[in-house]
Amino acid sequence: MGEEMESRDGLWNRKFVFSWLANFFAFTTMYYLMSTVPLYTTQVLGGDKGDVGTLFALFAFAGVVARPIAGWVLDTHGRMRAAWLSLLLLLAAVLAYNWAAGLGALFALRFLHGICWGFSTTSLATVAADVIPQRRRGEGIGYFGLSMSFAMLLGPWLGLRLLQGWDYSGMFWAVVFIAALAVLCLSGIRYREGGSGHPHRGGHPAKGGRPPQRGWLEKRVLAYGAIVFFMAIGYGTVLSFIVLFAQEIQLDNPAIFFLVNAAGVIVSRPYAGRIMDKKGPVGIMCAGFAAFLACFLCLYLAQGWIMFVLAALLLGIGFGILYSLCFALAINVVEKHRRGMANGTILTAFDLGFAVGSMLLGQVSLYLGLRLMYLSCVIPAVLAFLVFYFHDMHGRPADKPAELVQRT
Repeated sequence: MGEEMESRDGLWNRKFVFSWLANFFAFTTMYYLMSTVPLYTTQVLGGDKGDVGTLFALFAFAGVVARPIAGWVLDTHGRMRAAWLSLLLLLAAVLAYNWAAGLGALFALRFLHGICWGFSTTSLATVAADVIPQRRRGEGIGYFGLSMSFAMLLGPWLGLRLLQGWDYSGMFWAVVFIAALAVLCLSGIRYREGGSGHPHRGGHPAKGGRPPQRGWLEKRVLAYGAIVFFMAIGYGTVLSFIVLFAQEIQLDNPAIFFLVNAAGVIVSRPYAGRIMDKKGPVGIMCAGFAAFLACFLCLYLAQGWIMFVLAALLLGIGFGILYSLCFALAINVVEKHRRGMANGTILTAFDLGFAVGSMLLGQVSLYLGLRLMYLSCVIPAVLAFLVFYFHDMHGRPADKPAELVQRT
């Protein structure tokens, strides 16, 4: 009954709007700090580029640790309880930056922040998946992903802008305010978690008729996790080294790459979701893989602005399609009470791929250079396509949710 009532709601209902806004503000804090923490590390704490890399690696690996646990907590102890706890902890972690007075303290804080980040974003993605009507899930998840894209546009610009007029203390207090807005938005979400297939609010795993939760990952979505993992290797490599590559080919304003990339994601995500809901995933996913692969070829060939900007657009389109649809496909093959575990599995794969790509291919660049490093990113992109080809194009139907498959 809960699912049927939800499906009669429009997509942009109150619950979805507030979950979108909470996720937007949470991601804005992440991108805000991504642009300012390196400066704080080098200018105030006396760190070097190696320390900056360690800080980002600690953050990413903390997400790898946190997300599977978050998925289990969401599916066994209730969505909203986990969301409230994780966002309050995220607010506390952001607040603690005001007292990170040494490199050791900042290293510890980045790891703890990454754990809180992993819990909170997994919680918000699962809440959103619950409140999106079944018949518009692909489109809804695409729109939900736009909250991250708009945060990518706002966060770095706002952080660096404020730092021009304020000191680091004021800059850190501003991000605390943004995190508080995420918590405030969560208060606008109300929905019944009990019922068919739902975890009962605050219930125990053995109660409410739910099957016991086993393991830390959802095995049925491991194929989509593998696709996201291989994609994240290339995506993380591009974003980690694009500024250095722009300097190598003598382009003065590499920030344009981030802006065009975000625009590509914003345009492609909702469109891709609508196509999947109407025609299935195969055609639109193949288009996404083609754009993703072409991005690395453009970077390899780039000598000036044309190929550089085209690569940014193709990366945004390809990643926007593939990442959001992998989420939708994963949600479609599990029951409601396993959505948290499914989200945790996909997000863990992304964090792990991002970290591996940044570190492993960074070493490759020392021997081959950045241009050949980008060309080598074609390999994980092809591996991602092969997983999809054998799992979905020659496997079971990917556009039917588990509940529907069981009825047919």
